[in-house]
Amino acid sequence: MNKHSLYALAGSIWGLVGLFLMIRGVMMYQVALETQNATQTALAIAIALSIIMGVAKGRFVLSKTARRNKTRIENIEGPLKVHHVYAKSFYFLIAGMILLGVSLRAFNEYLGGYVVVGAIYCGIGLALMVSSLTYWKREPQPAVVENP
Repeated sequence: MNKHSLYALAGSIWGLVGLFLMIRGVMMYQVALETQNATQTALAIAIALSIIMGVAKGRFVLSKTARRNKTRIENIEGPLKVHHVYAKSFYFLIAGMILLGVSLRAFNEYLGGYVVVGAIYCGIGLALMVSSLTYWKREPQPAVVENP
């Protein structure tokens, strides 16, 4: 496995998880409309906020994390393995995010219902999809200066 394969794997995982969260969020919007009597206005506001927050978080927060991970991968010496795609500490963060997602769904009524939880899911999903582009971009190589 080479470094570009790890970049592609990391970007694919972030993009697919982001897509999965977006789909889950849209399904929550549907549940909010059908079972929790959410209004069209609340849904429109939730969608608009999830788009704004998702793009901003993806562009300015998670893309920095992706760049740091790319740098970490770039600095790995020796044979590369699949588990090198993310740092060990990142796997604990993933487990925490899964627990947070389960908690949000379980306590959705205390948070404003599935329309709010759906907005959170869609926003985080969009942020992951936006920031996954970082893994696909080629970093510009520093210019080589020749001495005369």
